[in-house]
Amino acid sequence: DVTDFMPGLNEYVEPAWAAIRPSSHAELHGSAFFIPNAEAEGLDKQEAGYNVLDVTFTTYDGEVVENVGLYVPKKPYAEGSSSEAIPSYRYLKLLKDGAREGNLAQHWLDKLDSFEHYITPSHVREKTLQWISEFHSDETRRDELWSAEKLDQHDGSDPGNFPTRTSIMQCVIQSNKERWVFGSWKGHNITRRNLLQFNGKSLDANDIRHDEPGYRPLPKLCDCSDGEREYLMQSLEGQLHRGGKIVSQYEPFLADQKRHLM
Repeated sequence: DVTDFMPGLNEYVEPAWAAIRPSSHAELHGSAFFIPNAEAEGLDKQEAGYNVLDVTFTTYDGEVVENVGLYVPKKPYAEGSSSEAIPSYRYLKLLKDGAREGNLAQHWLDKLDSFEHYITPSHVREKTLQWISEFHSDETRRDELWSAEKLDQHDGSDPGNFPTRTSIMQCVIQSNKERWVFGSWKGHNITRRNLLQFNGKSLDANDIRHDEPGYRPLPKLCDCSDGEREYLMQSLEGQLHRGGKIVSQYEPFLADQKRHLM
C-alpha cells in the first residue's frame, strides 16, 4: 500500500519518493508493462535505492499475471521509526497523471489526490533571496560573467585546478565539497535539465551540453509556467541551503533572456 513517502535526495527540491510498505489488509493499484530485459536492467540501475519484489498482478478484468516486478525500498519500513517526507509538486503530479493515464480506480485516484505536496517554507525562501541580494551587492562577484567554456572546465575532472561548479538559471554555483553532486550537473547549466525533469521528459535523451547542437538559446524564464519557475528556484535552493555559494553569473543565460526581449 502506498501510504507514505520516504526521504528523497534533496529536502529543498525533491524531498520524498513514493514507498511501498506491506500490509495484509490493503491493496496496491498500478500499471504493469512488458519491457525487454535490457530496458529492465537499465531501470534497475536507475532505481538503485529499491529492490525488485516478484508479485502477483491482477487486472481489473480478472487476469492474473505472476512474477511482476514491484520496486520496494531496500530499507524495510518500521512502524514508528522510519522517516517520512512530503513529495514535490512535480513528483506527486507525475504519480497522479500516471494513475489517470492508466485508468486506475477512482478511489485510488482520490487517495493520491489527498496527499499534500512540498511548499517552500517562507524562511527558506527569504534566506535564498537574502543570499541573492548579497551576491548582487558584492562588487567582487556581481560583475563577473562566466562563459560556457569556462563553466565546462569545472566539470569535476580536475578539481585541484578547477573546483566543481554548476549553474542554475543565471547563477554559477560553487558546490559544497561535502555534498554529492550529479555528474551530469558538473560544469553545466542545468536549467534545461531541471525543466525536462519537471515535465517528465527523459533527461539523458533531451538535455544538451554547451558543445552540442541546439544548446542555444537556453530556456527563457518568461516562457516558463509558474510551476516551472518555482521548480527552478527550489533547485537553486537545493544547492545554496546545502552549502553552495553563488560565485558569478552565467553569460549565455543572461544573453538569451535579453535576446528574447529585443
